[in-house]
Amino acid sequence: MILFVILCAVSILGAVLLLLAKSERGKSIALYLLSIWGMAIAVISATSLPRNEVGQQILAWGFGFLAVAAVILHIRAGSKGMRYASCCLAVLSCLGGILKLFFI
Repeated sequence: MILFVILCAVSILGAVLLLLAKSERGKSIALYLLSIWGMAIAVISATSLPRNEVGQQILAWGFGFLAVAAVILHIRAGSKGMRYASCCLAVLSCLGGILKLFFI
């Protein structure tokens, strides 16, 4: 229960900081940290499943790859719209990983 509360609190705090940050440098730092957090959640989620749950493991790794896609999209972004899309992918990766880890 304590782990669940800590993971949820850090994820929600990171998402709020990412979406409400004013400076572009602050958004970039929050995006990278939240993406790393999303990848860590994916690793925890995928490795906590038994070997015969292949579909669930693929789903868990998929949330981690969303974080990788967010970082790549942010690096290659040419417009603010693409940067916002990368932020949304990072948030989706993190919160989707939490939901997958504890509820699905």
